[in-house]
Amino acid sequence: MTKTHFQDNLDRLHGCGPLKVWSVIVTILGDFSETRDAQISGRVLGLLVGRMGITNQALRVALHRLRRDGWIEAKKEGRTSNYFLTAQGWSMTQAVRPIIYTDDIDRSQTVRLAVAPPQMSVPEIAETLPKDAVTLSGRTAILVGQSDNLDPDWLITDFADWDLPNWTVTAICPDDLRADYVLLAHNVRALNLPHPSDLLDRAVLRLLTLHHWRRLRLRHGPLPDLLLPPDWAGATARRAVLEILTTLPRPPLADLQEAYEQENGG
Repeated sequence: MTKTHFQDNLDRLHGCGPLKVWSVIVTILGDFSETRDAQISGRVLGLLVGRMGITNQALRVALHRLRRDGWIEAKKEGRTSNYFLTAQGWSMTQAVRPIIYTDDIDRSQTVRLAVAPPQMSVPEIAETLPKDAVTLSGRTAILVGQSDNLDPDWLITDFADWDLPNWTVTAICPDDLRADYVLLAHNVRALNLPHPSDLLDRAVLRLLTLHHWRRLRLRHGPLPDLLLPPDWAGATARRAVLEILTTLPRPPLADLQEAYEQENGG
């Protein structure tokens, strides 16, 4: 693949949204950490993010932040460091792996309508509701699963999802989220994929695609998949992303290390 073609691909993926370097690193470590003891060398990490347009200075700042926040640890090996997820980072990454890497939707989950009691203030209601609840009004929300954390004064009933009005659809999937998903699906499908021999370019395109998908998918819970049609924007983006992840499989870290040594003379 020529530099021009690769840059066109980068531009398409960068057009999906700005990159937060610390979050990109979490995506990279999460993707390569299929096992608890997986480690990636600082040199390989620098090579990958450098191809994404991220500077060494930005990488150092992000690594410092992630170590401070308990996401990653580092182990010295000669003149470089190897990075790996902490127990906390591993646990959090594994918890979201099923929703990032598969299209399996657990449709056995119960969806409920919750109405807050009149004595609660709107800020109290917002603080009490689960993180993945969708607020329909100041006192009414849709939520998934058990509602044991809500006081008995709450009115809780099963939610019927037939013929949702447009305003409810927008509450479940706001216009900005829908637009971001549409853009991601379009740009991913427009990628000019490198030849299988272009290991680094393929790895970078995989990781950037995965990162933008992960960034969007973690903005919401399961409600859109449970309540919206099968062709809603997020489901379309999921299919496009999973096709890319299948076409661009995760390369072995040993192969990336070898690619680094070839580019840098050992």
